[in-house]
Amino acid sequence: MTEEIDLDELDVESDDEDTPNRGEWFWRGEGDPADEPGATGSDSSYAPSVDPATSDSGEASGDGTDSGDVSSDPIPHVPGKNKDKPVGIPKESGGAGAEPATGGDSNGAVAPPEEASGPHGGGIDDMTLALTYQAMKAVTEPLLVVQDAKQWSDWVGIVGEVEAHIINKFQRDHNIDVDFFSGSGQSAAERLADIDDRSMFYAERMVVVGLPSEEELAERVGWEFIPLPEAAEKADWELSDDGD
Repeated sequence: MTEEIDLDELDVESDDEDTPNRGEWFWRGEGDPADEPGATGSDSSYAPSVDPATSDSGEASGDGTDSGDVSSDPIPHVPGKNKDKPVGIPKESGGAGAEPATGGDSNGAVAPPEEASGPHGGGIDDMTLALTYQAMKAVTEPLLVVQDAKQWSDWVGIVGEVEAHIINKFQRDHNIDVDFFSGSGQSAAERLADIDDRSMFYAERMVVVGLPSEEELAERVGWEFIPLPEAAEKADWELSDDGD
């Protein structure tokens, strides 16, 4: 039967010297940076190789010898003028960037953006339509009305003198998805007044469709008003008895 061997008792000789690992002096606080692999003056393979037949300027010296100690020289490179700036941030935003910004000249200057008339860098939209909550309850198919209105309106919303959760429930019940609606603690007029030239819902034509008795709402905020019966006739919407 083969005897068991205690590996801890084996006397193994090795020619390897106990040398510090690369960077150990920094991470573990042990050793000397001058003794680690790749340090200046070391014979380690980590040291960068430099052709001794060339000088710092990249030209060979006349006698074929170095003009200085190449082992202490940095690796040759062409520093960028934005090398002290954050990498990955576009140059026009104050970073070093990755490549010259599109539209810039050979010196990295960026051409100014074209002027735009819209609130978010584009042209102003054509039409924003606000349907009142009372008007939406007066049509037989609210979902059909919203879907139809989105075909000829850039933005469609619902506003009313009710709490936001009531409008939310109305949308869920009828599977409706609109762009904006009046919120809690905010009247219909306040919500419409918020849609100014700084709002993403701003358009050249701002229209409220509501019951005839709600015309005063549009007048207060300077919106165009179209009575629901007139809009329903033009768009072929079917009204309930309340709408009539």
